[in-house]
Amino acid sequence: MKSTNIVLSVAALAALTVSFGFSAVAVTDRPAPAGVNQEPMIQVAQAVDLATLMSEGAKLYAANCSPCHADKGQGGAGPKLAGNDFVKSSGAVITQIFQGNEEHGMPPFADALKDREIAAIATYVRNSWGNTSGIVLPDEVAKTR
Repeated sequence: MKSTNIVLSVAALAALTVSFGFSAVAVTDRPAPAGVNQEPMIQVAQAVDLATLMSEGAKLYAANCSPCHADKGQGGAGPKLAGNDFVKSSGAVITQIFQGNEEHGMPPFADALKDREIAAIATYVRNSWGNTSGIVLPDEVAKTR
């Protein structure tokens, strides 16, 4: 019987994780580099699913966004996010978080937050208060950066 090696990149593994809603581990039987433990190499993808990003995003939103956009996205010093069509575009949301909007008092967060944190906030905003626009993956944030 012929054996087949399957090697998944972290990005492919993350996409599978999101598609099927579970955390995954990729195992390869490729030999480890010289001087490294010869056990099979294992790559573990950090959980990237809607529930995890929503949980992380809620905390980050509360700390960074709610002072201006309010606890339930109803707006205040910043615009209303609840039911706002703007959040349907993941690219627009990511760019807004990166660049901020000086004219309206929103600071840029590109240097303050990591890709996963921005993905979590964007996912939270796009899926809270009646918004149902889907997950934003850290890879998408990295590509936009």
